[in-house]
Amino acid sequence: MFSDEGRRLKMLVAVVIILALGLRYAWVAAHMQSGWRWCMEDPVARDGSSLVFPLWTVTAIDGPDRYRISKIIKDVPVEGDTSDLHEGATVSVVARFDAGRTLAVEQLRELHVLRKWKEGLGVLGFLCALAAAPFAFRWRSGRIEERSWRT
Repeated sequence: MFSDEGRRLKMLVAVVIILALGLRYAWVAAHMQSGWRWCMEDPVARDGSSLVFPLWTVTAIDGPDRYRISKIIKDVPVEGDTSDLHEGATVSVVARFDAGRTLAVEQLRELHVLRKWKEGLGVLGFLCALAAAPFAFRWRSGRIEERSWRT
C-alpha cells in the first residue's frame, strides 16, 4: 500500500476521496434538518427548536439586545446582550427559535476574542513548514524524496 507502485492511481484515489468527503459535508451543511433554514420552512411547527451557530460572524448590531450573524446564511436575527459585541466579531451561539418574532433567542454565547490570532498562527505555521520543506526534501529523477541525514 505504501510502495511507489501505482502511486498515480493511489494519489488519484486519495484526491477523489477528499473531494467526495468535501462534497458530502457541503451537502449536509446546506440540507441540515436542524438549522435556521429548517426552522424557516415551517416556523410554527418548529417554535422553540434549539439552534446552534458555531463560529459565526456578527454582521450588524441592531440595538442593545439585538444583533445579526452570518456564515452560510446571511443576517440571522438574534436576541441577546450586545454590550461586548462589535461588527466582525466571531461568536458561537446556542439559541431557541421564536416563531412569533422570527428570530433566535440567545441562550448561550461564546465570544471568540482570540480567533484572529489563531488564524494568524495557522498561517505562520504553514509558512514555516513551507520554508523548512527544502531542508527535508529534494527533487531527484522527477520525484520528491526525503533528504538523508547523517546521524
